[in-house]
Amino acid sequence: MKARKVILFTRRFPYFKTEAFLEAEINILAEAFDEVVIFPTEISDEIRQVPANVKIEKDFSKHFQNKNKRILQTAVSSFFWNALWKYKSKINSVGSLKHIFQFSSSVIAYKSYFKNYKFSDSDLLYTYWFTEATKAFIDLKKTKKFKVISRAHRYDIYEGIPSTPAFWPFRKDVLEKIDRLYSISENGKDYLEGKYKVNNKIKVSKLGVFDKGKIAPQNLENEVSIVSVSRIDPMKRVQLIADSIIEFAKLNPEKKITWTHFGDGKERVNIKNSIPELSNLKAQLNGGVPNTQIYKYYEENPVSIFINLSSSEGIPVSIMEAQSFGIPVIATNVGGSGEIVQKETGKLLNADPLISDVNLAINQILGENLSREEVKKFWSLNFNAQVNYENFVNDLKSEFF
Repeated sequence: MKARKVILFTRRFPYFKTEAFLEAEINILAEAFDEVVIFPTEISDEIRQVPANVKIEKDFSKHFQNKNKRILQTAVSSFFWNALWKYKSKINSVGSLKHIFQFSSSVIAYKSYFKNYKFSDSDLLYTYWFTEATKAFIDLKKTKKFKVISRAHRYDIYEGIPSTPAFWPFRKDVLEKIDRLYSISENGKDYLEGKYKVNNKIKVSKLGVFDKGKIAPQNLENEVSIVSVSRIDPMKRVQLIADSIIEFAKLNPEKKITWTHFGDGKERVNIKNSIPELSNLKAQLNGGVPNTQIYKYYEENPVSIFINLSSSEGIPVSIMEAQSFGIPVIATNVGGSGEIVQKETGKLLNADPLISDVNLAINQILGENLSREEVKKFWSLNFNAQVNYENFVNDLKSEFF
C-alpha cells in the first residue's frame, strides 16, 4: 500500500501563536496518516511542537514573502488581467481592485512554486483556508492527479459583511472542482450552497478542543467573574464588553466583579483607559497568551460567565474552550454561534445587542445557575476534538485513500 500523505497549507501554523485550533487537529492527523507535510506562508523563530511525522517546509514562505517579485509577476500575468475583466462589474473602489490584485498575486505565488513540485498521485492536498491556495491547486489539478480539500471558517465563507471581502473571485468554479470542502458550521454550509447553488461538495466538520478533565470552580455568592478571549479589533467588539461590564458593576454595587480578557490588539490600551475606578470592579486585560495559560486560568479561578459579542464569527473555538470547563456563555447570534450557544449552555443575543441586553443576559445566567455538568456534556457531544477530528480523518481515509 502506498504511503498515505497529507500536505497541509497554512498561513502561519506551526509558527507564531495564530491558527491555535490546528494544535488539536495536527495530533490526530499525524496519528492517522504516515506523513503530514506543512507549507506555511509565513515563518518565525517561534515554533510550536508538532508530532514526529510532521515535516515543515520553510522554503515556500521565502518565495511567498518576496513581495516585490510578486507585484511584478502579477502585473504582467494573464491570470490577473483575466480576473480583472471577469469581475469588472464588481470593481467599485480602490479596495475591490486591491482585493483582486492581492488574490491574484497569492494564487500566482502558489502556482509558480508548486507547478514543478513532485506530487504523488495519492497525495491529499489540504488547504486550511478556503482562499487563494485552494484556487491555485484547483488550477494545478488540471495536469496532476492529487486530490484537493479545504476547510471553510468565517472570513473565507461570508462575503460583503464588515471584516470580510465584498466577494471572493472564482468561488463557484472552485466549489464545482474541489474534491471536498469541510465547513466548520452548518450555517457556513447553508450560506455557500444557497449562494452558489453547488450541492454534494460541502460537508460539515466542526472544530473542537480536547477535554482537560476539569470543571471551572464556581464563584462565591455576590462575586461575579467574567472572561472573554479574542484579539482586539472592531469586529470582536471588546469595547462593548467593557462598557457592558462597567454598567453592570454600577448597577450592582453589592457585587464584587472581575473581568479578565485574553488577547491583544491596537485598542487594548484605549479600552483599559476607558474603565473607570469602581470599588467593586477589577478589570485585567492580558495580551496574547498561549492557550495553555487560558486553560490554567479556568482550572484555578472561579468563572461565572464567558462572553463573546463579535459582529461576525464561524464557531468560536474560545467558546468551545470555555464550555469544556462547564462555563456558561453569552454570545451574539452571528455565523455558527447559535450552534454552540443554546438554552442549556447560555444566552444567545441578537447580532447587534445593546448594553442593557448584555446585562439582562448576565442576570439571567446568574439567576438560572446553569448546571456546569450540562454545559460540559453539550460540549462533549458536539465539540470534543478527539471525536470531531477522528471523524474528520476517518472521512478523509474512506473518501480519498
